[in-house]
Amino acid sequence: MSDVADRTALVTGANSGIGFEAAAQLAEAGWGRVVLACRTDEKGQAARALLSSRVGRDPFSVLAMDTAEVSSANAASDRLRKDGLHVDLLLLNAGATGARAQFNSDGVEITWASTLVGHHVMTMRLLDDGLLRPGARIIIAGSEGARGTVPGMNVHDVEEVASEQFNGDRVAAIEALARIEGPYSFNSTNEYVSSKVLVAWWAAALARRLPPGITVNAVSPGSAPGSNFGRNLSLLQRLLMMPFMKIVGPFLGMAGSIETAASRYLVAADLGDDETGHFYATAHRKKLVGAVGIQTWPDYFLDEVSQEAGFEAVERLTGTAFPAEFSAAASA
Repeated sequence: MSDVADRTALVTGANSGIGFEAAAQLAEAGWGRVVLACRTDEKGQAARALLSSRVGRDPFSVLAMDTAEVSSANAASDRLRKDGLHVDLLLLNAGATGARAQFNSDGVEITWASTLVGHHVMTMRLLDDGLLRPGARIIIAGSEGARGTVPGMNVHDVEEVASEQFNGDRVAAIEALARIEGPYSFNSTNEYVSSKVLVAWWAAALARRLPPGITVNAVSPGSAPGSNFGRNLSLLQRLLMMPFMKIVGPFLGMAGSIETAASRYLVAADLGDDETGHFYATAHRKKLVGAVGIQTWPDYFLDEVSQEAGFEAVERLTGTAFPAEFSAAASA
């Protein structure tokens, strides 16, 4: 996407952290329009003022959207349809978690909901409304923690949960985990990394459904302690882990800058038409920053049964299916 002066990017969670930095870098790279999708109009307008001052021009517009809520994502999509806004880059960056379990209006825990609910709804609506341009790129934020190698962050074993609790039904297992139902206790970091596994599955399954030319990839920005992720950790984690990561992490390959984190998204936006359905994260299994590669380990990232179950579970959690016209075209 070298000639971007007439192209439009939409960034969720653009009012702070990595989303803010990604919006800034897109504008600095010459993108003609950058839509700041933020939880409230007030947050978006404040970010717009700061970004315009930094960039020296104002290619920005604001779109209010709570990515945890189906109704909010639909309202934002209605606005895009009314405005006839066509999107070349859909950067699904937003996400939140908290020390205590909180739920959206449909009973989905906020970590899972903010990561996937609104993002799925908006993606399906943009497709259905014909607002994703041919050659559009969809990027959704992944996490290094999804590999299950970060101490204190344990990925739920969906296959095991399905076998033990749901007669092997992985869709039901994912739905239960996302609602914190059954014999599971809420743990903010475990929910976070498990929701990011679902992100990778969703991207892989969506790639098989998209029309040729439109791509989707999950991209981990890497560990960036300067982002807003730390505000959602427990008090003990904020007092002990975050200072350690900020000071020592860069020397151990465990932490990087927000600027570098955001730049991973922009690099992914330039991937070719054949580069789709992947999860990109740090190539070195024991590092959280550095050179990026397609993740083929652990094996669950490449499990098509889980990928399809994940996509179906998100459809059920949102009540929003992949557009029928594209499904019919794919099966023809």
